[in-house]
Amino acid sequence: MKPNLDIRKWDEYAAFGVSAIFSPYIMAVFFIVLLTYSYADNLSQFLPWVLTFLIFGTIIPGFYVLWLIEAGKIRDIHIPELKERRVPFLIAGISSVIGAVLLMSLGAAKPVIVMAVTYALNALVVALITQYWKISIHMAMLTSIITVAIIIFGSSYAWFYFLLVPLAWSRVHRKKHTVLQVTAGAGLAFVLTALVFWGYGYF
Repeated sequence: MKPNLDIRKWDEYAAFGVSAIFSPYIMAVFFIVLLTYSYADNLSQFLPWVLTFLIFGTIIPGFYVLWLIEAGKIRDIHIPELKERRVPFLIAGISSVIGAVLLMSLGAAKPVIVMAVTYALNALVVALITQYWKISIHMAMLTSIITVAIIIFGSSYAWFYFLLVPLAWSRVHRKKHTVLQVTAGAGLAFVLTALVFWGYGYF
């Protein structure tokens, strides 16, 4: 019996670790910084772009979630319960739209603006779906980031899609989502991201 119990524990540790590493908060910050740095000519461009993107894309939604936790309204930073997700996700979507508009007004580089619009559209659509059904934001975020990387930086990054497999397993294994929910998150993000880049003439 003991080996089986140990295996189950390691499964849990592995699933938790994968979910944590690919947390939407971590992945969003990492890619926002990477993308803005790649296309800024100097620090005077980089700082306004990255701060605007981070403040409206992650900091405002993140601090709202932290406030909800402090107030005892939710228990987990990833908000596993559908009824608890509705307002925070709407705020994240609206905040991301404001951020995208501000980046346009700042004259950010085209890839930064397109990424901001992609981020905002994904956030808004996920927020609307979340009013009725729980979809995987983990899968949506990672899929969108990988798709953007392939479109902007080249097809050599296509193998990153394999990272979706352990992430999907971890979300299902931890009973945070069903197979349908993780599949829907990935599929939706891929379609929305590709549509935005197509609209901006990348194809």
